[in-house]
Amino acid sequence: MRSTPSRKPVNFWRVPAKKQEISPQSAAGRGKTARKRLLADLLLAGVCFAFVFAIFFWRPWGQRDPTTHPAVGKPADFVQVYALDDLVNPGRGVEMPVPQAISPVTLDSLRDHVTVAVFWGPWVPTSEEAVSRLAAVLPVTTRKDFRFVAIACPPPPDRNLPEDFLVWTQTAWRELHLPTPCYVDLERTSQYRFLLLAQPEASDVARLAPLPIPAIVLIDRNGIIRAAWSGWLPGYDRQVSQMVDQLLGPPVRKTPGSTHDAQPPGSFPESR
Repeated sequence: MRSTPSRKPVNFWRVPAKKQEISPQSAAGRGKTARKRLLADLLLAGVCFAFVFAIFFWRPWGQRDPTTHPAVGKPADFVQVYALDDLVNPGRGVEMPVPQAISPVTLDSLRDHVTVAVFWGPWVPTSEEAVSRLAAVLPVTTRKDFRFVAIACPPPPDRNLPEDFLVWTQTAWRELHLPTPCYVDLERTSQYRFLLLAQPEASDVARLAPLPIPAIVLIDRNGIIRAAWSGWLPGYDRQVSQMVDQLLGPPVRKTPGSTHDAQPPGSFPESR
């Protein structure tokens, strides 16, 4: 009886791998494709980041039209402020209460001028930025028919601040290095009056919502409020500048004896 030779078991599922040769041209092409994909991914990530940044920082559709503010179209008779330098006397310190010889700046002082009034406070960093950026883009020193009224507001009563408000404000204002005087809403009169213009349904001061700081008010030559901004967002300075240019128009030459020419930039005639 013949014996059959033993055979090794064959694994039919195992297919011997065939060594693939990659040419230099193919390797270079794959490298270019990988780089293109990487650049495309980076570009897509950049677009996504810019979109998220625009939503949460710029908020283009979240900005309210400043011409629809409830105070627009009403007289700007809320203004009653005092010059900070008149209240803080280097020789005598802080003038409190306000001497009768110091006249407040009111709406009568602003007539025949396009005015931007800004409620700000040294206790709100964004308001300092708003004042600085607005003073940089507006014709503070180049147009005598324009007035920039920076109104320093006292902090809320619930905030305990160790420093005197007037001295603190004067120090903060000097650090801003702005070519315009600062004014003070000493008894919050201007704030309350403006809030009543914006919230006519609130008859009691206690029911008024707090004024957002900063708040920007644009007043025309007739003393009428034309626009108002609450808070501060990037692009507000550009909006304010464009609307100021529209109200000012081209420069008007004054006669040599005109009171506007004799009045230095940033100052106000005394109220009567």
